[in-house]
Amino acid sequence: MKLSKNTAFIKDLSSESSGLYIVNTDNAEPSEKQILLQLQEMEELNSHLEKLLEQRTAEITEVVTTNSKFISILSHDLRGPFSSILGVLQILKKSLNDYNINEFEKYINIASDSANRTLNLLDELLEWTISQNLKKSFNPVKINIKELAEAEIVNMGFSAIQKQITLTHAIKSTLYVIADLQMIKTVLRNLVSNALKYTNIGGEISISASECKQFVEITVEDNGIGISTEAQKSLFKIDMFHSTKGTNNEKGNGLGLILCKEFVEIHGGKIRIDSEPGLGSKFTFTLPHYL
Repeated sequence: MKLSKNTAFIKDLSSESSGLYIVNTDNAEPSEKQILLQLQEMEELNSHLEKLLEQRTAEITEVVTTNSKFISILSHDLRGPFSSILGVLQILKKSLNDYNINEFEKYINIASDSANRTLNLLDELLEWTISQNLKKSFNPVKINIKELAEAEIVNMGFSAIQKQITLTHAIKSTLYVIADLQMIKTVLRNLVSNALKYTNIGGEISISASECKQFVEITVEDNGIGISTEAQKSLFKIDMFHSTKGTNNEKGNGLGLILCKEFVEIHGGKIRIDSEPGLGSKFTFTLPHYL
């Protein structure tokens, strides 16, 4: 573009914009061509700034949404163990008049174990959340699925006892996946917790796993109240929270399954549900097979 000697260019000071402003330095009336050029430059700059604003807004929104979800999930994961502790304390309180040292020792041990697991869970979640926020790290390691399932059964043991639910697994000891440990703990914990919530007293929950080429399929199945086809459509959508009270009026926020989906997909896996009202639910997710 050829310029007169009386026309100067001023570089935009924004480090992310290459737009140029044309400034007339003499007192002469700007020509129509100069005005059109200035308007064109300004339109290009405005367009660039609009795109930059949209990008920054999206980034800020993602950070806020992520942090909010982690806070909600932290609350969700801690509610179960604390409920167990409070349940034990209620039993002890009601049993004061029927003092029995053996029974007291039994329930005190249950409460103590639950408190220790809760503290460990809190440490793990806080450490993992800090790691995600600061480093956006993803640390896949070799994980034994049987050991993971057995640990989760112990963690949920008292909740299962309270509702007289049988919680079992059928996983061979030689089955391994490659995954981020904290993410997969959260996935399995949420699925088992939901199964306990929506299974009636005396019901059954089982955890199983099978090899499928390069992936391992892990399933949490219950014979609870099930989920309607319509409700299933909103289970994994962040903009369509779905939460139903459990069989003992347990509360939920609907965020657990959303996080499960995100964590599974980070590993390149998928999560699905098979359920019918009154016939129970089966949640299945896949993880890379450690070969």
